Amino acid sequence: MHNEILPPDSAFSRAVYTEIRPAIPRANWPGGALRATFVPAPDGLSLIASFEGLPPAAAAVAAQVVRQAKVDLVLASPVAYFAAAVVKARRWRDVFLYALLPCLFAIPLMAPLGSTFMHLCFLLFALNTAGLIGTHAVLLQRRAAMTAGRFMAMIPVPGLRLRVPVGTPVHHRE
Repeated sequence: MHNEILPPDSAFSRAVYTEIRPAIPRANWPGGALRATFVPAPDGLSLIASFEGLPPAAAAVAAQVVRQAKVDLVLASPVAYFAAAVVKARRWRDVFLYALLPCLFAIPLMAPLGSTFMHLCFLLFALNTAGLIGTHAVLLQRRAAMTAGRFMAMIPVPGLRLRVPVGTPVHHRE
């Protein structure tokens, strides 16, 4: 778990604000910054949020909007690296998983061609099974590391003045 709480002027907090602002009526917003806890979903492609300080119905709507934002918010979050590692591990696990069945059915089909082909297919099946078990173990480790990446953020509310970091371009209307 990350001990730091992201401030309202962080890039992630502002990204969450831009996602949930249209979904929540102005009357439901609290007076100060909104506190929220985020946990990555097990697939690594979305965030599960819980908001404090909003009425229950508005908090549920905000949590749903965050979950529907999917990868856009995950990439801006502090757990983006862990989520990317989970997605990559899941891809490799799926490669071995989908290659397993053809290898299994190839063993008896190769028997009429000779025992050498059958033993070669059996060896390929055994290596694929070992790869599947190994990649699944890596996937479980990376999911555990990602799930431990729970973090908190203070979300700005309408009317809250934020400090813009130096070097951030400011667009003026003419």
